[in-house]
Amino acid sequence: MNDKTNKKTTSLDSVEQIRNILFGEQISLIEKRFTHLENQLTKTIENLANKVDLANKELKSQIEKSNKALQTDNSVLAQQHTEDLRKLESTINNKIIETESDLLNQIQSGLQKLDHKASHRTELAKLLKDMADKLID
Repeated sequence: MNDKTNKKTTSLDSVEQIRNILFGEQISLIEKRFTHLENQLTKTIENLANKVDLANKELKSQIEKSNKALQTDNSVLAQQHTEDLRKLESTINNKIIETESDLLNQIQSGLQKLDHKASHRTELAKLLKDMADKLID
């Protein structure tokens, strides 16, 4: 088995030597260029990753600011609605009291008129009775 491994290693070394003889300087230039491109690509990827991270942080910060502003606006609106409801309730209560007072005044006025009419009827009945009594005598 070692013989086969040794033969393969020897043949690979031979192929490498032949390639170096035929393409020698070109392979070296291509490998350098490939290494350079690989390094540039790695740097570009790192720069892009950093920019994406920075953009994500800025976006997160803006979203948090917007959320805080919305919460503040929501709180202010809730307070305004509460105050408006209190004012409306107070206005309605005052209107109910006013209407109730007006109704009571109208009822009292009507009762007084009825009492006044009833007293006139009583007086008229008494007068008619007195006249009838005098006629009978």
